Amino acid sequence: MICRLVAGIALCLVAIAGCGGGEGATGPTAPKSFFGVAPQDATSEADLARMSAGGVGSYHLFLSWARVETSPGVFSWSGYDELIGSLAVYGLEPIPYVFGTPTAYAPTRSTPPTTSSKAMAAWERFLRQAVARYGPDGRFWETFARTHPDTEPTPLRTWEIWNEENGPAFWEPKPDPAEYGRLLTRSAQAIRRGDPTAEVMIAGMFATPGGEGAIESSAFLRRLYERPGVAEATDLVAVHPYGPRIEDVRRQMRETREEMRRGGDGGDGIWVTEIGWGSDPSSGSQLATTPRRQAALLRRTYGLMLGRRSAWNLRGVLWYTWRDPANPEGLCGWCASAGLVDDDLDPKPSWVEYTKLTGGEP
Repeated sequence: MICRLVAGIALCLVAIAGCGGGEGATGPTAPKSFFGVAPQDATSEADLARMSAGGVGSYHLFLSWARVETSPGVFSWSGYDELIGSLAVYGLEPIPYVFGTPTAYAPTRSTPPTTSSKAMAAWERFLRQAVARYGPDGRFWETFARTHPDTEPTPLRTWEIWNEENGPAFWEPKPDPAEYGRLLTRSAQAIRRGDPTAEVMIAGMFATPGGEGAIESSAFLRRLYERPGVAEATDLVAVHPYGPRIEDVRRQMRETREEMRRGGDGGDGIWVTEIGWGSDPSSGSQLATTPRRQAALLRRTYGLMLGRRSAWNLRGVLWYTWRDPANPEGLCGWCASAGLVDDDLDPKPSWVEYTKLTGGEP
């Protein structure tokens, strides 16, 4: 769930429970990238340094087409050059999700490029440009190697296509599994022209979105897999298994895995690209609780995910979100308090629990 669009852009192993049969099971270590965050605001060097020290290994990167293509055929990459370079410096693996149509091609950013051949051609061009710049053989990394010779590059290898496409908030005027399937297959072709090894990911969905034409996530995934070529074009499925209780999270993960199996993607991997709860119960949301309860839910969530990592072929879990905003205007009620730290980067109980899992410094 993106509660507002980001306005600005400014592998060691962790000894922890890995795979097994259930919550709290022990097993092989999980990679550092398993533990990630999904920021809702622009992040500073201070944010990234704090994440790195705390053991955060992956970062949900909002790659905004509208922000980059400022006018037709004109691309401005400088903000992303800075951010992606900084992620490499701090050892954070970017997990990009690509979203947002420029107004030159559609009336709103939530209108998908499938609405016209002109928009679709422009979308494919943008993806090719992004891969050519930030992929494993990207031009950006050639320059980066000269200025940071001792820093390991973190090229974009996994591409999450769009965001919460089963609700009208992000797919206007209303969700359409067939059209999203077309976006996926065309995106996969464009991305793999530049990087044949790239992994293409079905975007995470909120289980029960609101609004006209909204489709429950399991039903959407089932209908999506009915589209020819979708299973072959994709390598991963993202999940946003929000729910008031851990039992709700577990149920959504199981349902997702079952739909993947039915659709022919049963062996593919899963990323939880958003999961979280707020720490301010006064918001009145089912996803808002107390600071200590938020920390307990984080601990139980990662315990569940680590215990089922092998069974679910789970690549990682990104906590939504990193930091509580100074200005919560435009955010959903619980989103404003979903951070691991407050706006001054002071740790909340949830950040302390997170660093216990990673072995990092709170």
